[in-house]
Amino acid sequence: MKTMLCSEYYLWGAGTYGARAIEFMKNDLTFKAAIDNNSQKHGTVFHGIPVINYDEAKCDLPETKLVIAMNIPTEVRAFLTAQGFVENRDFFTLHDFIPCYYWEKNKSLVVKSVDIAATTMCNMNCDGCLTYIHLAANRKHISAEKIIDDLDLLFAHIDSVMALNICCGESLLNKELPELCMHIYEKYAGRYDYLLVQTNGTILPGNDAMRRFSESKTLLVTSNYPENAKTTEIFVEKCNAFNISWSFNYAGGNREHWSDFGNPHIVNESNPEKLRERYSRCWKPGMGLHNEHLYICIAQTWSHVVAEAGTLEPGDAFDLRQPKTETSREELYKILSRQPPETGYISHCMRCNSVMTPYKPKNEYK
Repeated sequence: MKTMLCSEYYLWGAGTYGARAIEFMKNDLTFKAAIDNNSQKHGTVFHGIPVINYDEAKCDLPETKLVIAMNIPTEVRAFLTAQGFVENRDFFTLHDFIPCYYWEKNKSLVVKSVDIAATTMCNMNCDGCLTYIHLAANRKHISAEKIIDDLDLLFAHIDSVMALNICCGESLLNKELPELCMHIYEKYAGRYDYLLVQTNGTILPGNDAMRRFSESKTLLVTSNYPENAKTTEIFVEKCNAFNISWSFNYAGGNREHWSDFGNPHIVNESNPEKLRERYSRCWKPGMGLHNEHLYICIAQTWSHVVAEAGTLEPGDAFDLRQPKTETSREELYKILSRQPPETGYISHCMRCNSVMTPYKPKNEYK
């Protein structure tokens, strides 16, 4: 991988992810401008930088490198590749850019996001569940104590993380969650930029729980499943009443597709060449923390959380129990920068479908 350090960078995405990237990196990097496909944003100022269209920026590329700050960057990656630009040389996703930039800049170990499971319980029953819940034989909550122990190990090795993301199943079913968020805030504030809890919008936490989410500055992210529209509306009203930041994780409406890693109706892959291709084109949505390991791939994390799918092979994850040494730091950086093992893919690629499927209400994947 060639160096990503240069004098100027463009940010692609004048939205939520772009705003978070600007805020997180404000002391280290100022983006030249933000590129966005929404013409209504062109000519405006976004968190201190101008918003432009691609045609205004393309004459500066690839000398000015480009960072994609979007939830699902698949289409932009494909567009830039078709223009002749090379990923991880001319342009980067935010997940790849943050760890590599800070490592090259000052040998810091920084990661964009780490997902954490608080439960494998859910009150929905989607056959194409993103986190494999539909495949779990035994569903259970993960204790706050266990999660804190894993976070202690994580922060013993890394310098900081942009986002801690509590998800998998319906997180609000775990009654320890409000106190867990408070404990994370009190113990690790300054080591992460923001803490998120994802919910499907069906549960309305009590007032005490909402106060704890507010005090811990937790961002609540609710999926806007159309079939849960009424409870989601009440949930948002309650967030506003307690001054809790919230956002939508689109499962329908403005986003008509969802990530469907674990659909059991798709045949698993075994051809090494196809697996290497699968890994190279994967949008690599995030990393996961579970059972004293930091996983290179969030989908693989969920497969181990539900304990139904697969093995852990060298290069798949970093064992956080090992001592912090120069050698272990180099090993961890390989995981943070998503460098694959010698095979060219991780073991979970054999079981991951890596597809986007049309959104359907629960129980309609047949």
